[in-house]
Amino acid sequence: MKRGPSLSPALVDSALALLGQPVVAALLGIVFGVGLLLASRASFRAITPESPEAGLVFAAVSLLIRMALAAGVLFVYHRFISHGFVPFAAGVAGGFLVLYGVELTRYGRILVRPR
Repeated sequence: MKRGPSLSPALVDSALALLGQPVVAALLGIVFGVGLLLASRASFRAITPESPEAGLVFAAVSLLIRMALAAGVLFVYHRFISHGFVPFAAGVAGGFLVLYGVELTRYGRILVRPR
């Protein structure tokens, strides 16, 4: 009896080992952190003068979904690839915080007026 294609256990083990490498885990974390920030920026664009309440509700719900997603991804990474968790978590935090700092600096310059 011939079966369809299946995923080799060695391939799964190799993928998990690759995700556990510190450099790969950190880069993946940075990409995820940047993705969270870009999703945040996109959700806050929904707040417009025409419908501020609806935009704020959308941004708040989007924030809760992103927080749950981040917690879930961190939990799964810790559960299945625990040896790569610290670089991954540092990458997520670093990627998010560095770009958040850039955003704050950018918007801070808008609010500061020359005297």
